[in-house]
Amino acid sequence: MRRWWPVGLAALVVVAAGYGYWRARTGRAEAPRWRTAVVQRGELRVAVTASGTVQPASQVEVKSRATGVVRAVYAREGDAVRAGQVLVLIEDPDAQSAVRDAEAQLAAAQARLAQAQAQRASLRAQAGAEVRQAQAALAAARARLDKLRQGARPEEVAQAEQAVRAAEAELTLRRQDLTRATQLYGQGFVPRQQVDQAQASLAAAEAAYRSALERLEQLQAGPTAAELQEAQAAVRQAEAQVQQARARLLEDWVRQQEVAAAQAAVDQARVRLRNARDRLAESRIRAPVSGIVARRSVEVGQSVIGTAQGGTPVMSLAVTEPLYARVLVDEVDIARIRVGTPAVVRADALPEAAFPGQVEAVAASAQVNNNVVQYEVSVRVEDPRRLLKLGMTVEAEFQLLRRSGVLLVPREAVRGERSRLVLVVQGGRLLPRPVTVGDTDGRMVEIRAGLREGEVVYLGEERGAAPAGQPRNPFLPQFPRRPPSPGRP
Repeated sequence: MRRWWPVGLAALVVVAAGYGYWRARTGRAEAPRWRTAVVQRGELRVAVTASGTVQPASQVEVKSRATGVVRAVYAREGDAVRAGQVLVLIEDPDAQSAVRDAEAQLAAAQARLAQAQAQRASLRAQAGAEVRQAQAALAAARARLDKLRQGARPEEVAQAEQAVRAAEAELTLRRQDLTRATQLYGQGFVPRQQVDQAQASLAAAEAAYRSALERLEQLQAGPTAAELQEAQAAVRQAEAQVQQARARLLEDWVRQQEVAAAQAAVDQARVRLRNARDRLAESRIRAPVSGIVARRSVEVGQSVIGTAQGGTPVMSLAVTEPLYARVLVDEVDIARIRVGTPAVVRADALPEAAFPGQVEAVAASAQVNNNVVQYEVSVRVEDPRRLLKLGMTVEAEFQLLRRSGVLLVPREAVRGERSRLVLVVQGGRLLPRPVTVGDTDGRMVEIRAGLREGEVVYLGEERGAAPAGQPRNPFLPQFPRRPPSPGRP
């Protein structure tokens, strides 16, 4: 601007001189009638408007995967529904029968599993007891064989000798008792019964003596070959019994496999029952999302056919949380609209209401409508009272700029393309002055430097001021008129 403003100033001086010369030639003595404006502070607002319609966030087609007859429809067009709410009830006899069959199969499989588990537990307990008994018998047989092989211990021999001596002393005593009893009986002092008792006691003492003597002789002589063979045979028999008991315990693996097979059958039956119940649950068609019923496609008594991929459409739901206004913005304005730009949405059907919003998406590709290039802009609208209806015609105003307390002049007061100048009215004269301009709303221009509040600027002559046929001032600059464009003075 520093480079061009002297040139512009010189041009305006020449224009002012030419204008005076022209006025002198035409002989007009009266003062010219100018249009002027006062530089003042105010609010500058730049906005872009675009038209469109109210649209949902998405449209969901609800289809029936069940096959049967519609027994009830719980929602009408325009009703608000929640996610999970039952919309349509379908009677599906095949699905009901499949559930009953699956329940019966599960009960039978559970009974077979319980039986297999009980048999395994019983056989395992019995086999365990047999193993423990066989192991105890083997331990006893081995202990007896070891004892025979080791022979008598010194303390056992000493105990046997002591037993022989005690038995011998008892035998001597009993013989003396018998002799005494016989003498007394012969003299008639005791009855015959006492003699008999003494003889019986003597016989018992002799038997005990012989037994103790034999025990001593056995300990001193050691075990016989027959005794060793008998003990060895007992050990072998006990070992065979242990092996048999362990073999029965190994049969538990077979029982375990039977239990595992029964458990697998129960799991499979449960899966069949779950699938059957899922299929039966499909006869109660629920809303997959919360929204508004946009279209109802079935009535009570109507037959529907379901498939795994979908089937008969029953309803169409419009997701209205959030709600959008999709408008078309001209290409000259789209560059200034970005995601997050605030907007105010108004509907023709609701003239008293204004709905705040915010740009959520700007289309990447354009649409050509009547040779006009436009871009679709999605505005997320806040409508807590749910006044807007889908499909309503709306107009969105995008607030691109809002500044308060700035110096403003009418747009026609600013002249020049590269260097901006204004004509300031002072003492009936027009004084050119370079200025720095800012934003514009297409009608008013922001002046950032060069003017003060309260100054008067020249806009042009009043229309109709010159008589008809009077020549135009050839020295006044003729600025081409351009349509106003927001943001550019």
